[in-house]
Amino acid sequence: MSTLRIATTQFALRAESSLDSFAAHADAVVAAAAAEGAQLVLLPELVTTGLLASHRNGADLDAAHIGNVYRTLFPLIADHYVDVMSAIARRHNTIIAGASNIRRAKDGSLRNTAYLFHPNGHVDQQDKLHLTPPERDMGITAGNKVTSVCIEGFNVALQICADIEFPEVSRHLALEGTNLILAPSLTWNSRGANRVRYGAHARALENQLYVAVSPLVGSNGIPSGSALHCTGYAMITTPLDKTFGNNNGVLASHDDNRQEGFITADLDSALVEASRLNPEPPGLKYIRPEFYDSLRTGAVAHA
Repeated sequence: MSTLRIATTQFALRAESSLDSFAAHADAVVAAAAAEGAQLVLLPELVTTGLLASHRNGADLDAAHIGNVYRTLFPLIADHYVDVMSAIARRHNTIIAGASNIRRAKDGSLRNTAYLFHPNGHVDQQDKLHLTPPERDMGITAGNKVTSVCIEGFNVALQICADIEFPEVSRHLALEGTNLILAPSLTWNSRGANRVRYGAHARALENQLYVAVSPLVGSNGIPSGSALHCTGYAMITTPLDKTFGNNNGVLASHDDNRQEGFITADLDSALVEASRLNPEPPGLKYIRPEFYDSLRTGAVAHA
């Protein structure tokens, strides 16, 4: 069995004047987490949002025009962004996960893509699978592939923000052996933050695995007149059972203060295996896939 020390962050939304400015910010956060022994550092969804301030009209961007800036600015920096983040991972000898950015795929579509930047230069990516109405309005296309990566004996997958609120993919991943889901997020009200939080708890509970959440927090004053204020707090959830012994399903959590920071925790894959072998209901051992199929096909008798 294996252990993995991870850090999950609350990353501050700041006015970043350039990609170099953003890189210095990200480097400082990753460096601090790596100094505490983190082998993997989770950064939030659309971590590059602060770069809206680098637009020539950044201070005057309003809600009516900001969607077009998302469609144009972020894809332009996408390749350089990957190089920058890979360099930070290499510098601190740690994996940087999440940290999504809007890119343009080879087919011309826009994608909200999260990453795993490895210290050896390898990069894995995961497109967001379940889009919000604002993302649809921006013309972003949902992904159709699920990525799972082996890291220090853990089978790790990325579920971006709203993805963690849909149970189907997480159950598929669990049945394929995933024992850690990373959920980078960006939410701008308490309802959204709570959907991610409760989704993380539910997925950990029903699939007997770890879920780590990393939110973007704070505001950079953009768009003008209706500035985005990001909320949520970093946390790591576990199954609610005797094996993990967490009566609230929380392994670690940051203060709910909307300030930049991170938490670290040591994850143990042996606990996941023990939980799955001898679960308290609910548990993967007690699922009834044939019965569920009969519900979908109408073959089950109704009282």
